[in-house]
Amino acid sequence: MNIKRNALIGAMGLLLLLAGLYLGRYGVPAPDNAPAAKESGAMNGEEGDRQVLYWYDPMYPQHRFEEPGPSPFMDMDLVPRYAGGGGSEQPAVQVEAAMVQSLGIRSASVTSTRAQSRLEATGLVAFNDRALTRLQSPSMAFVDKAWPLAEGDTVRRGQPLLRLRVPAWTGAQHEWLALLDSGDSALIASGRERLRSLGMPAALISSVERQRQLQDTWTVTAPHDGVIRTLDARAGMTLAAGASMAGIQSLDPVWIEIAMPERQVGQVRNGDVVEVTVQGALREGRVAEILPQVNQATRTVPVRVILPNGNGELRPGMSAQVRLQGESEQKALAVPTEALLHTGQRTLVMLDEGEGRYRPQAVQPGAELGEQTLILAGLEEGQKVVVSGQFLLDSEASLQGIAIQDMAPPKVTDGPGALHHAEGVVEQLVDGKVRLRHGPFETLGMPAMTMRFRLANEQVAGGIAVGDRVRIGVRDTDDGLIVVSLDKQAVTP
Repeated sequence: MNIKRNALIGAMGLLLLLAGLYLGRYGVPAPDNAPAAKESGAMNGEEGDRQVLYWYDPMYPQHRFEEPGPSPFMDMDLVPRYAGGGGSEQPAVQVEAAMVQSLGIRSASVTSTRAQSRLEATGLVAFNDRALTRLQSPSMAFVDKAWPLAEGDTVRRGQPLLRLRVPAWTGAQHEWLALLDSGDSALIASGRERLRSLGMPAALISSVERQRQLQDTWTVTAPHDGVIRTLDARAGMTLAAGASMAGIQSLDPVWIEIAMPERQVGQVRNGDVVEVTVQGALREGRVAEILPQVNQATRTVPVRVILPNGNGELRPGMSAQVRLQGESEQKALAVPTEALLHTGQRTLVMLDEGEGRYRPQAVQPGAELGEQTLILAGLEEGQKVVVSGQFLLDSEASLQGIAIQDMAPPKVTDGPGALHHAEGVVEQLVDGKVRLRHGPFETLGMPAMTMRFRLANEQVAGGIAVGDRVRIGVRDTDDGLIVVSLDKQAVTP
């Protein structure tokens, strides 16, 4: 019984939908005297209070007709074009007001937002090689004892690692002890300096001077908390002067190593503050280094983020999610992300033109900012897009053969100080001007080309040379486009 009941309810809902779309498209049949009235209006060139200029088929708008009637091209009636640009300029799905509410169709406005570019990447926790301390033998020595440790073990500051016997220190200590007994300050200072030149630690020299006893062994201890990265010395070994004994790696701070796409790395700067999430915990770090090489296989640039790790919770090899703000802000259009329809070949929205008219519009989406998505092309501020029920409308538009409106150059309501960005190559620098071979300025609707720009000031081109790949920032002024920033990009080897 439940199955039959559900099927009946579903069938009734489908019939209501089709009925609403049919009424919206074809309207209610006119009374018998309607044709005469319509014909009279057509002959007078007017329909209602608006003057009709001509009739046309929306699928073939280049053909104009002086009278209404069926289209010779499609199975549909001709559409009037009114004076002053009114009328049905674009074919659209028509839905009655009552059905709009029944189908749950909701719309939202296209808004202009001050969008700071937000970059996201996945990284790995890694050892900070700048916090690695290497222990070397100061002179020829014998390893008298090695504590039971191995590479990867954690150690605390002052923890013993090795015990050495250094023959060169023994004879020098005998001589210095004799000088200490003499009381001659000059000779004592000379003997102390000799011990230092042999590599004897200052703490061991002070112990000999204080106790007046020979120190025939030296215990090597960990210089700080950390992890044993290398352990080369073993009990019974003979070490040459300068031989590596051990490497102690501090775990505070650590690196987060990320691979940034080369097209985005120009938005990152050394010192930028970043948000790092490791195992659900949010931390704050900063960009320590942008490495100069580009990975040929992945077309990414290695970026190192430095992150405090005082409690030692971050371990090398852990996965991390990194979010950082781009270099600059600019105005951009945004719509709710749920309004977007992805077909696999392009991205669409359903435009709400009012009075129950809806039509598909192709758009170029940008970055996601929370529940909003930036729109780089295809929409204008103030337009409305459908955020609920757009799938039904898109299906009906396909059934009616309504063509998808292609994208027009983007129109962004930028203020006078808005910046527009593109990437390019410097071809010439002379007399306060720069010639650039640049890519498209998306927010200006300006295609890629080679042209000359005026520099805002000489400092803009500081450190820039001909042939450099740069990220360009321009302002649109009454005097034309002016370059206000040129930031050198990483170069592909």
